Amino acid sequence: MADTTVSNVTEGKSNLITKTSNAITDIRRILNEPAAKRALPTALALIVTFIGIILFISLREPSKTTLFSSLSEADKSKVVESLRQNGINVSLDSATGEVLVPSTDYYQSKMLLAAEGLPESLPNGYDSLDNMPMGTSRSVEAVKIRHGLENELARSVNEISGILGARVHLAIPEKSVFVRERGKPTASVFVKLGAGRSLGENQIRAIVHLVSSSVPNLPSENVTVVDQHGNLLSKPSDDINSAMSNRQLEYTMKLEQVYRQRVLSLLTPILGAGNITAQVNVDVDFTTQNITEEVVDPEASALRSEQATQDITSEPQAQGIPGAVANTPPLAAELATENPVPTQAQPNIKSQSSSSIKNYEVSKRVSTTTNPTGTIKRIVAAILVRDKLVTNELGEKVLQKISDDEKANYEALVRDAIGFRENRGDSITISSGEFIEDIQVIEVPWYENSAIRELLGKLFTILVLAIVTFGALRPLLSRILVPTAAVGHGPGMAIAEEEEEEEESKIEVAEGESLEDIKAKLKPKKSAISADMLDTANTYDDKVAIIRMIVGDEAGRVSSVFRNMMKQNAKSEEES
Repeated sequence: MADTTVSNVTEGKSNLITKTSNAITDIRRILNEPAAKRALPTALALIVTFIGIILFISLREPSKTTLFSSLSEADKSKVVESLRQNGINVSLDSATGEVLVPSTDYYQSKMLLAAEGLPESLPNGYDSLDNMPMGTSRSVEAVKIRHGLENELARSVNEISGILGARVHLAIPEKSVFVRERGKPTASVFVKLGAGRSLGENQIRAIVHLVSSSVPNLPSENVTVVDQHGNLLSKPSDDINSAMSNRQLEYTMKLEQVYRQRVLSLLTPILGAGNITAQVNVDVDFTTQNITEEVVDPEASALRSEQATQDITSEPQAQGIPGAVANTPPLAAELATENPVPTQAQPNIKSQSSSSIKNYEVSKRVSTTTNPTGTIKRIVAAILVRDKLVTNELGEKVLQKISDDEKANYEALVRDAIGFRENRGDSITISSGEFIEDIQVIEVPWYENSAIRELLGKLFTILVLAIVTFGALRPLLSRILVPTAAVGHGPGMAIAEEEEEEEESKIEVAEGESLEDIKAKLKPKKSAISADMLDTANTYDDKVAIIRMIVGDEAGRVSSVFRNMMKQNAKSEEES
């Protein structure tokens, strides 16, 4: 029973070895076919290309966009954790700390965070008032309203171009019934600007007026704007003269830019782009003068109105002490007589006065003259032209200055372009020289450049492909191609090898066959070792050495012989 078990195990192992050997032989036979040899490099190239595409797609980092730029550390941690739990490839910018997500997942990330109520520190304005419980005190309600107003203003300021983040702080005093104790509210705006970005004067004024118009009784001079570097951007408007000077300077610069653009647009088509530069200085008079003149003509007069007054009093004047009854004269007695005797009439007029007023209109002329402000007193223009590149008699490229005729021609064109006036003291200077290209650019750190990041990602992918190709595929290809090249180099060699393998498979070891008979069957065809050498060997060591040489030259045939011997040995054991 034990012998049967051992024989079965031996037979199973022998069958497995035989099947494996036959499979390897078949594979080698197929690979030795001319068509297979021709198609093998193409197939390997396709396999390597397919593996490279898969690695490139899997290792390529997608482009990312900013999800949130200004978040507290607590909210940033919650946002990152939530997005990672939902399978979003989120990361943080090492330079700015911004939350970055792939561009394709931007809106999905927004929806996921909105469903979870994140971020908590960025409420949508007055939405925080919706969750206010009943019975909230007025002070708490005022704080929430102020907080909502701050968030709304910060969101509005954040939408301005060039601003990455903004925060608004409002200081609103409590209302008082006493007018004298009422204070004015104040506001502070903190803005975070992008790299190389700055806010213009108009943008700063827009922020100031936006905040002051959103808060009741907040004057614009109480609004302060500060950037992330601690620079005060808003300027107080207390100094009226300073404000006027800034506006005058801005007007002068705009006027100079207009004249400069006229000169460049006129001469650039002639000289070419980049071959001319110009500067114009305009002297502007901002003096304001009002003249009022009144001229009177004494000869031209006319009567405008006349008033005459005359007073006549007939009663006698009162005499005596004022206030006494005796001072009043008695009334005149009237006597009735039948035949009155005519007497001489006495006049009743006691006093008389008269006055006369005449108004004459004098001819006069009043004239008011206001000189316009911002008048141009003088224009000075300086124009620099690049030297012409010409070829001399020796065929060399040399620089040549422009001629006097060309200068006169250019000067005549510029005179008409800027409205040249000699009586005003205007002047034009035209010169030529060699230009040195020196372009000032804003240097961005190399690790923040998206192109460099993308290039590094591609280089990393190529490096991985190179490691896989030369580390794993090259040894495999060497093992496949080297035996093929060693065995045969053409169809004739492949056919000869097949015939040789067929002959090896026909070799059988008979029962009781000696070692000399096996040596004769294994006589090599290509090797220089023959059966006669085995016969002439005197010692056992010499014969072993010759057999080793034969095995080294004909390993396939020797292995086939030993397989047949093992099969016959297994059969004989089963029969016994």
